[in-house]
Amino acid sequence: MTTRKLRKLSSIAALGALSALTGCGAALVEAPYYNVSEVQSFKVAGAPSQIMMLDIVDANDTLDNQTWADALSNHGYPPRLNFVTDAADISDTQTIKPENRLVVVINPTQTTMRGTLCTDPQSAKSDGTSDRVIVRFGFCAGDDIISETRARLVRNKFEQQVINSADTISFQLFPRHIRDEDDDNCSRRVPGC
Repeated sequence: MTTRKLRKLSSIAALGALSALTGCGAALVEAPYYNVSEVQSFKVAGAPSQIMMLDIVDANDTLDNQTWADALSNHGYPPRLNFVTDAADISDTQTIKPENRLVVVINPTQTTMRGTLCTDPQSAKSDGTSDRVIVRFGFCAGDDIISETRARLVRNKFEQQVINSADTISFQLFPRHIRDEDDDNCSRRVPGC
């Protein structure tokens, strides 16, 4: 068996293990989508003072804005970002570009993905029957999606899972390098490879 096939099999096994964990109440953050080949420059240019707007779309008001901002701030590769939901919350010495933002949509409608995540994000009211809550995260530069990921969180552990998943979400949305899946010399265990 080739090394490439072994890697694919180990990935399938890892996904199986993640699926098993989801039955135990663990959060599942899905693989990201990138609309560009390099995200770091968009991050640095979009947040010159390492502060970025956080746009939360939540028909159910699941968590308050400050909890979201605190949970998602100061994670990932340096320079780490701090998030605010109101541009007035920054100091006079800091710069913010409101068009560059992290959009978070809780219980998104089917049409809320890719470009519409930046232009027309919509959250549906939850009927409370599902034990899972879908959350879609997108790094937007104006109307353009730069990166996107989705998380499936357990309803009765929602806040704690948001906090616990913040590192993973940040690493996926704001990678230092995007993995080249066609590079046979690149190990999947190396972050950013």
